Amino acid sequence: MTLEPRVSESTVDGPAIIDDLPLPGQLHSLSPTVESCTVLTTEEKNPMALKTPRRILFIASIGNPRPYRSTRHSAGHILLDALTPLLAVRMPLTSSQHQPSSGPLFYKTYLSPSYMNESGPKLIRQLTNWLSTTQTDIFERIVRPGYIRDPTSTPTPTTTTTTTSDSAPKTTHPEWHRRGTDPSTLKHLPPTLIILHDELESPLGKVRVKRGGPDQASLRGHRGLISVFESLRGKGLYPARADATAAHGELSVLRIGVGIGRPETRGRGDVAKYVLTEMSPKEVAAVRGAAGQVVDVLADEFYWEGGF
Repeated sequence: MTLEPRVSESTVDGPAIIDDLPLPGQLHSLSPTVESCTVLTTEEKNPMALKTPRRILFIASIGNPRPYRSTRHSAGHILLDALTPLLAVRMPLTSSQHQPSSGPLFYKTYLSPSYMNESGPKLIRQLTNWLSTTQTDIFERIVRPGYIRDPTSTPTPTTTTTTTSDSAPKTTHPEWHRRGTDPSTLKHLPPTLIILHDELESPLGKVRVKRGGPDQASLRGHRGLISVFESLRGKGLYPARADATAAHGELSVLRIGVGIGRPETRGRGDVAKYVLTEMSPKEVAAVRGAAGQVVDVLADEFYWEGGF
């Protein structure tokens, strides 16, 4: 399926390069619309089904540490700062009814502490550590007990008791059951690595989404992206080696760049000076303002059943 005209070049099976906010559900043909993912309160008489996640997301920003944390080259970090509180609203499912503070199991945010051109090693180490534990956590804390918690809802006066097996603990008001969600479908979820980064040459605040690595869409000399993909290749994660574990072998990569404009001149050192310049309040606001667009893309990815 070819994406809508607002996409500059892409098919669903190829690299997605999105110049503007993609329409909800536009990025993948099998994804529900964003509207269909809206969480309703339990007081409503006929709540829509609570959609089950189809992927787990590792959402990482790359940039530079202090004193360059607020420069244009660190726009990915600024974007992640603005994005994080929105994720809890759009993808609110947490681990259990009895551990509301345990946080989301289906995604993780990570702000790279490394310098841009050294982003890869630590980021991929964090990714592999998370992949090695999160699926087990989901199974032990959701699938086995048989419940899933929607922290945005409030229990109704009437309760229901349900178990998934003789040994599973009983839980009152199982939100997942009332909303048509079966935790047993969460036994295995493929991962997506999301990389948030600055996009030189793109207009300030414009979001560009590219699926895959350099073989699918050029890295355009971005040293942070080059470092990440070198580390992925070195670990056999992407492209996956034949001996990769099932979860790692299904790793998908989504690169989300936010525009930082371009220098007026192209003399020696002009680009480096430009990207390492502190952002103005107007620029920071434009980058932070892109978070609403990005969370739509991530919600689409969250329910995507494909692989690339």
